[in-house]
Amino acid sequence: MEQTKNTDAHDSNATGMSRRGFLKLGGAFAVGGMTALSLPGASQAGGIGSGKKIQELKNELFWRKVRKQFIIDPDVVYMNIGTTGSMPIPVLESYERYNRLAAYHPKTYEEELGAEFGLPNQREKLAAQFGCNSDEICLSYNTTDGLDTVVYGLDLQAGDEILTTHHEHIAALSPLNVRQDRDGINVKYLEIPVLDVQDPTQFVDLFESNVTSNTKAILFSHITYKTGTKLPAKELCAMARSHGITSIVDGAHTPGMIQLNFHDIGCDFYAGSGHKWQCGPGGTGILYLRNQGGDLPKFWTQNSSLYTIVAQPANNVRGAFDVAYSVQYRGELNIAGLLAMVDACDMWEDIGRDRIEKYVLGLSSYLKGALKAKFGDQGTHFAPDAPQFLSGLTAFNPFDDVTDATKAETFVQRLQDETGFQIRYTNFRVHLSDSVDAYALRISTHIFHTRDQIDELVDAMYDLYLTMGP
Repeated sequence: MEQTKNTDAHDSNATGMSRRGFLKLGGAFAVGGMTALSLPGASQAGGIGSGKKIQELKNELFWRKVRKQFIIDPDVVYMNIGTTGSMPIPVLESYERYNRLAAYHPKTYEEELGAEFGLPNQREKLAAQFGCNSDEICLSYNTTDGLDTVVYGLDLQAGDEILTTHHEHIAALSPLNVRQDRDGINVKYLEIPVLDVQDPTQFVDLFESNVTSNTKAILFSHITYKTGTKLPAKELCAMARSHGITSIVDGAHTPGMIQLNFHDIGCDFYAGSGHKWQCGPGGTGILYLRNQGGDLPKFWTQNSSLYTIVAQPANNVRGAFDVAYSVQYRGELNIAGLLAMVDACDMWEDIGRDRIEKYVLGLSSYLKGALKAKFGDQGTHFAPDAPQFLSGLTAFNPFDDVTDATKAETFVQRLQDETGFQIRYTNFRVHLSDSVDAYALRISTHIFHTRDQIDELVDAMYDLYLTMGP
């Protein structure tokens, strides 16, 4: 099948373009804001109407300029951002520049970059972008690093309980299991709805109904990596706060996909990735530790080069303890990578995080509608298309037996080999009591994708499905 792959991903002009050059180029089309994309048959989605055709054309011109900043292999359509993203050209250039400077001035380059101990300038910048104070955010290695830092640092005793879901990543479950085996805490798994997701209160009521006097914390994914369902983080954190319970959010898939305001979410801790949807270098992430509006939850830094030089006060009072700095500084850091991630964040700010969220979720909604239109009643849709649950991840299985691992794996491999579309599959228990896993084809839509590519993907998936049988 002939496809429109990433044909505009790279040209000679794009390679020499700085971030500021991108801004000048993009600004010409930054008119009127971004409008969400429509589903096949505009009436289904309430998307772009006929009266907005001119504006949509302007938007397409703008996003074409954005796509030119990525050098993804033109022979593939990469749709696995949920695993890792792709650094845009301006970030690649800055990453190389930082590494060259470090090689040229090994001892003084950090000073030249303004990246002294604690990365204060960068933390200040990220705090403004993610809705928090600079003493509440640090640059981490990845989401796993952030979750380890939090879970191992919480002041928990034998018999204390943490509530989590049956759809969490091993990065979250691993430190919980260590604390369970080492310290005797209890980890309780809650069955979150998969096929019957109707209202955000389902998730809130589920957690709240399981709170006991022993419950000290809840841990959940803002967006589940297994199905792409977005949980009501703000409401869950408010529920936890009303019971005096610490809230920990796995935000691996949110930075760079949706707008985030940590103070508005109201969480105590939030760990996110820099290399997925934010499209920064590998080994980068962000970690938020609430230190405002009251005391920080009792927390001991486990991986710091400063304890007890910068001692943690017993009462954790804000203003006396820069917790993010204490966590940030742990010896030699990958300064070049962290600075490049901040540059990626700056680029997202320049594009407009609200625009990005609308575009990404618009494409996701378009994809879900196209799958339903093509496959009809065939297959299982694990990712809800209701706006309150929508993310850039779509989970779908066209086959009758969703527990057939071989078929899912074969489909993903053949799709890539035969058509150039690169996705992945995930496996999970639909119900906590299930003895076997279900499998889903997981597709990521991001700012370097188009509706035409989605149409081609759905056609390719359907053709392959017909050859493999139900």
